[in-house]
Order: sequence, then structure tokens, then C-alpha cells
Amino acid sequence: MKITCISASNTRAKGDKSTSIRVCNLIKEIVLKEPQCPVTVDVIPLMDYEVKPCILCGACFKEGHCVQDEEFNRILEALVEAQGIFLVVPHYSPIPAKLIMVFEKINEILYARWINDQAYQSPFLNKPVGIIGHGGMVENEKSLQYYHDRLITPVADTMRSLSFKVIGLDEGFLNGAAFGLKDDSC
Repeated sequence: MKITCISASNTRAKGDKSTSIRVCNLIKEIVLKEPQCPVTVDVIPLMDYEVKPCILCGACFKEGHCVQDEEFNRILEALVEAQGIFLVVPHYSPIPAKLIMVFEKINEILYARWINDQAYQSPFLNKPVGIIGHGGMVENEKSLQYYHDRLITPVADTMRSLSFKVIGLDEGFLNGAAFGLKDDSC
């Protein structure tokens, strides 16, 4: 089984100390601790990729990848090959810019392929994705609900529109999990 964990942070100055990357590495550690079957976990830090915005050239419909952006194609390939995905998203903007560019390109590829063949199905159809949102507010019921509603839910809605199956945390957090700071000293 192959799992891909994407850190959507673009806080390059923090590097591996980025909270999103640390969470991806923790997920990897947990998954690999006692695997029930052979499993690999790839961590993709978007900060390491120079993804370019979509220019709507339409050339992606033929090959199913972006003819303008090899960095994006590496991410796309990892997502297609994965049997499960974790998406760790920080809240320092509504949705981090590189994640938006990845969503935009995936959407254009799927749409262009469908326009040219209405029998086309997304390679992400029902592929499970777990979304984890976090930010700089002290963790309490109100901040967790804020992250769920304002960060995780728009990301989850986008993932569903791309045919992914979003896995929620529980009945209160149907679109994913969130966490904040332990206290004001963090």
C-alpha cells in the first residue's frame, strides 16, 4: 500500500521544522510503526516544488498531465499512485497558494479529459483523503470549529469535486481534523 502525505505549507524559512511537515512525518511514523501489510509513506512538502499556475492552454487533455509544469506532474503522479492521501494544511491564508495551484491544475486536467471523452473517470474516484488543518490560535472548541469551517471544509469540498472520498474525524468534524496551539506561550 502506498500513502502520500502532502504538507501544504509554503513556509520555506522553517524547512523541516514547519508544523505541517512535522505532522506529515508523525503520520509516516505512526503508519510505519506496525503495518498490517507492506506500506510506504511518501511526504511531499509543497514548499520544495516550484509549481506554476495553470495558463489554461488545454494541452493536458491528451496526456493527462501538464505539458508546462514537470514539478506539478511529480505531485500528480504521486497522488495517482497512492492508495490513500493525507493533506496537512496550515491556516496562514484562506488556502495556501501552492495548494490552490495544484487543485486548479488537477481540475483542468480532469475537466479537459472529460470534455473530450464523457466516459472518462477521474483516477481519484473514491480515493480516501484525510485532511488535517492547523493554525496559530490557541486550541479550544471555538478555534477548532473555526479551522474546520473556514479551512478544512473548503479544502474538503474541493477534494470531493475532484472525486476524492474525504474521511472525517467524527460527527462534529465531518471533513477532517484540526489542532491549534497548546497555549499562548507556544
